[in-house]
Amino acid sequence: MGLPPVILLHGCGGSPEQAFESAGWLDAFAASGREARALRLPGHGRAGVSHDPVAYADLAGALIGELPETSDLVGFSLGAKLALDIAVRSPGRIRRMVLGGIGDNAFAPETVGDAAATALEHGADANTPPPVRAFLDTWDPQLNDPLAIAAVLRRPANPVFTEAQIAAIEIPVAVVNGGADFVASMGDRLIDALGVKQALLPGIGHFDLTAQPAFRTIAIDFLSQKD
Repeated sequence: MGLPPVILLHGCGGSPEQAFESAGWLDAFAASGREARALRLPGHGRAGVSHDPVAYADLAGALIGELPETSDLVGFSLGAKLALDIAVRSPGRIRRMVLGGIGDNAFAPETVGDAAATALEHGADANTPPPVRAFLDTWDPQLNDPLAIAAVLRRPANPVFTEAQIAAIEIPVAVVNGGADFVASMGDRLIDALGVKQALLPGIGHFDLTAQPAFRTIAIDFLSQKD
């Protein structure tokens, strides 16, 4: 029996094209003999997106219906949080999982969510925090509606985990972070709950993680393993 499809989940304000397609992920998985598909997160894109935060009260729930019966997951940033949520809520659907750009922020809403939403709605100003400016420099304005992304950032807090829920995940999980990414130094609650060691890519920040061939290689090698 062959390995299942690989589903790729991008970060907030990103896109499948920006995070994965242009970075060669789909081609690399195809070359390894795997079927891979990058999903567009709820609220992303320009067609039919809502500007109401309530519409995004269950992001993972909106994605579960798009998944195959069984799949491997790769999630980056918000996509990694949603991958965790899917694994918690639908444990039989996921075989293996690779998470990037995530740490103890998994246990809390986005700390700069309101500031980033305000900047998307009204533009940056002198009080805009540096992490928000970095986000504004790297989100995908060509393929996304800024007011919809602002609504995603203002959504009712979700996903929300306990360490016990994370510890109950039984599938193999790999965590990859940039060594210069703030989430890599936020603490060890997530890593300890998962019972894994994170792989750190030296000198790499948060928003450029999916562009790194090393991240892609780690993911392909980990997901190529048969259980």
